[in-house]
Amino acid sequence: MPVHHEFEHDADSVFSLLTDPDFLVDRCLGLGELEASCEVDQKAGVTEVTLTRKLERELPGFIAKIMSPVQTMHMTEHWRSEGDGSWSGDLTFEMEGQPIRISGEFELYPTDAGCCYSIEHTVKANIPLIGRKLEKYVLGQAQEGCVDELAYLQEHLD
Repeated sequence: MPVHHEFEHDADSVFSLLTDPDFLVDRCLGLGELEASCEVDQKAGVTEVTLTRKLERELPGFIAKIMSPVQTMHMTEHWRSEGDGSWSGDLTFEMEGQPIRISGEFELYPTDAGCCYSIEHTVKANIPLIGRKLEKYVLGQAQEGCVDELAYLQEHLD
């Protein structure tokens, strides 16, 4: 299920913050993460965002038995201009020391009222017996985190 967020701001303003390393680190820390670092590079028309985050989550019992509540995650996003004021891209999240991978495809495009950001996440957990249950839980966490991040961005823009 995709996450959508409508902004009353132009796509360039939203893109600028979503690719600003200082804003991204501040957002992570502002949302209660323990540590964050970020680098942004331009490569052949692609803006690459690399974000490392350390966070602590309360885990349900079946997950707490196999995972630490403190996780270090490495995220890489690739943003591509569509040439019409729109952006599209993909991301991957890898949890250090865990056989879990989150991927996603996103787009940011102008609307009459401003712009819209839309993202759809996919989770793959290579863990026998509980993999599907874990995937469902992690997907919910990824979507919830995304909603919080977009609300933080909205507050910053306003």
